[in-house]
Parts: sequence; C-alpha cells; structure tokens
Amino acid sequence: MLKAIDHITVNMADKEKSFWFYGTVLGLKKRNDIDMGDHFLYYYELPGNCRLELIEYVADNRLRSGMHTDRGVYRHFALETDDIDRLRERFVQNEVKILEGPKPSDKLGVKFMLVEDPNKVEIEFVEKL
Repeated sequence: MLKAIDHITVNMADKEKSFWFYGTVLGLKKRNDIDMGDHFLYYYELPGNCRLELIEYVADNRLRSGMHTDRGVYRHFALETDDIDRLRERFVQNEVKILEGPKPSDKLGVKFMLVEDPNKVEIEFVEKL
C-alpha cells in the first residue's frame, strides 16, 4: 500500500537563505521549479529518492511561532549522515543555528544533532553508531 516518502515540504520565510542553506550548506541538488499561480514550488533532491519541496507564497503570510514541545505540531524531519562531526563544522563555519548536539543517544543507537534552517524549521541529523 504505502511505498515511500515522496517529498517533505517547508514553507519558506526567506527564499535566498533557504536556497543557500539547502543548496550550498547541505549540498542538495536543485531540481525543477513550478509556478502554481498563487505560489511557487522549488524542489531539491533528498537521499532515498525523496524530494524537498520549498514553497514561496505570492501573498505575504504571517510567520507561525511556537515551541518544539507544542502538541499537534509537526516537529522535524531527520536526515542520516556518515560524518556528523564534519557536518557540525560546516554548520559552525556557515553560522547555522545548532539547537543541540552532536551527542550520542545510546537508547536510539545514534549520535544526533538538531539544527534550525532559515525558516525556523528544526532538522535532525543522525549518524548510526
């Protein structure tokens, strides 16, 4: 019935910073753009045949604020890496906000790090132990 994750969507607060973060800092390959009339879709390749969909709305919509512990709120997506410490160095060099880690989680069998993208979206990076 279910086969795979097709895409993950992020509503952008800052288009240029988003392109810089996902394209330059994370090194994701940019795919196609689609004009939907009232918004634009920008796609990047994610590992595992999945896509990241960045949305830019034509209308100026308000920013949502909230805490990561709020109920009923999507919290983050996680990406696997084979070198979390090198990734941390890249984030520090590019002044990306690191929320936590890298640190091990023996219960989960990973070393993890949480960062915040330019849209205030939390992303977890995991390296399997």
